[in-house]
Order: sequence, then C-alpha cells, then structure tokens
Amino acid sequence: MSSPWSDWIARHQVLAFYLLLFGVSWPAMILMFYVFPENMAMQGLLGVTATFSPVLTALYVSASSDRGAKQARSSTRWLVFLGGWLVTWVVLVLHTWQIRQAPLDPQMIIPSGIVALLPGWLISCAFSRISGVRQVFGTLLRPRGHWVWYAIALLTFPVIQLAGAGITVLIGGEVTWGISEMTASGATVFVALTFFQGLLATGGINEETGWRGFVLPRLQTKFPVLAAVIIVWFFWALWHIPYDIGTGASLESVLINRIFHNFMWAVLFAWVYNRTKGSVLAPVLFHPAMNTFSDSLPHSHAATVMFALLTLAVIYFEKMWKRLPAGNPAAQA
Repeated sequence: MSSPWSDWIARHQVLAFYLLLFGVSWPAMILMFYVFPENMAMQGLLGVTATFSPVLTALYVSASSDRGAKQARSSTRWLVFLGGWLVTWVVLVLHTWQIRQAPLDPQMIIPSGIVALLPGWLISCAFSRISGVRQVFGTLLRPRGHWVWYAIALLTFPVIQLAGAGITVLIGGEVTWGISEMTASGATVFVALTFFQGLLATGGINEETGWRGFVLPRLQTKFPVLAAVIIVWFFWALWHIPYDIGTGASLESVLINRIFHNFMWAVLFAWVYNRTKGSVLAPVLFHPAMNTFSDSLPHSHAATVMFALLTLAVIYFEKMWKRLPAGNPAAQA
C-alpha cells in the first residue's frame, strides 16, 4: 500500500536518493571521526553504515517506488544469500588476518561473519520479490553484454599503470611499487584479497549499485550521458569529503583526487556500464580493480596522461554529449 511518503519518493527518486544518502552517511562519518574516534564498536557500526549507505539507499528508494505485484518467494534467493554470506565471511577474515595483520581469533572472526551478512543479503537481492530491486541488483548475477567489457573493467587500471611505469623508466624516471618488498606469492595474495574485499565491501557492491546501478540509469532517461555522468561525479566526490577530512588528507590531494581523478573514473565507469547494456557488474568490477591496483602498482605522470587521453577518447567516440537511444536498458527510470 502506498503512502504520501512513498508516492513522493516514487516521483523524485534521484532527489530522494541523494537526500537520504547524505542524511545518513555524513552524520555517520562525522560521528565516526570526531565523536567516537576511540570506540572500536561504534567505529565499526558507523563505518559500515557510511560505507554501505549508497547501496542501502538505492535499495530503500527502489523498494519504496515499486508499484508492481511481488513475486512468490524463491528458495534460490536463500541459497544465493547463504553462498554470498559464506564467501564474504571467508574473504573478510582472510583480508583482516593477512592484510591488516589482525590476530585470527573469535574477536575478529565473529564480527567479520556478522558484517558479511550484509553483502550476502545484497547479492541475493538479484532474486528479490520486488521488481524495482531486481532491476538494480539483477545484473550482478545475470550480466548483459559481451565479456570483453568485463575484461576491460578488470584490466584497464593495471595495463595503463604498468604502461605508465614502463614509459617512466624508459625516459630515466623512477617508480615506486606498492608491492615491491613482497614475494610473488605474497603479492598475489595481497592483490586477490584486496580486490575481493573491495568487490564485496568497500567500493564494489556497496557503492556502485547506488551510483551507477541506481542513479545513472535514471539520470540518463532525462539527460545526455555526459550530463548524467557529471551529476553522478559531483555527488560521488562530495560524498567522500567527510572521509577525506577525517583521514587527514591534504587539501591539494583532495582537490586533485575528487575533481580530476574522480571525473575520469566516473566517465570510465559509465562507459562500461552503458556498453554492457546497463549491467551493474561492470562498474562493480571496475571500482575495486581501480582501488586494488592503485595501491599495488606504481603511480606515474605518464599513466595519468594516458587515463586522461582515454577519458577524452571515450567521451568523443561514445558521443557522450548525446542521449542514449530510446529503449536502451542503461537508461531506465
């Protein structure tokens, strides 16, 4: 049964998303950094709230806006939930143990299992009874488009960063490897665990199902692709500001990252999303690949130039100043 509140949300889905997102996430981040900086329990609770706010907001607005009949309950959803929960639990435990060097004890394992319930449940939303929720989450497990675009999502960052490092060395410069002091097996473990932890909990499902899975297709029904990208980029960058301030990032690094780099990533994420016919799995893979290889491979001016050229090429050859054709599944209200 609808209510005035759900009717308003249904009519103003993007606005409702942003109002609820910032109304929840910014207070959570401010409390985490400035009110409970020494309280580990509150840090964990507020951190999860802020980190998962994009996907939870998208889920709430999608469910509130849906006016269709609900499907019958499916046992498939529970099986997917169980599998997603167990896989996420293992990844979080291994990441906390191996990467963060935390003791492998019940005080770490049990909270990891509790946090893992959330990604497991979100993955299972691909089989939600609510059609609006399935629209956002369905392509996590039933992706569309050619496999090449998923390879591009996974490999763009490592290929460009390695090429930038090679160019830098060839012209006599120096590069610093984030994994330079690791063995081959240690580097492999680091990259794999960092990627899968990001995919499941910090940047993948928790963010991209909101920014690209929910907001972008709704904006693309009304605006040219580039205008929709700019709107998503602006609020995506703004969302990070309390985190940037709380972690003590310099003003210069915040401005460069949020204004310049985030704009490039917003274009590239939209590119693979649209090329896979609105499959959220593409940016869900792209985002943790970006984070993982940014931490492990060298940064260089040459790579930055190549990313900028790729961004301009994508805008030009994809004709992003135009709207998507009518009926394109990457543009849905």
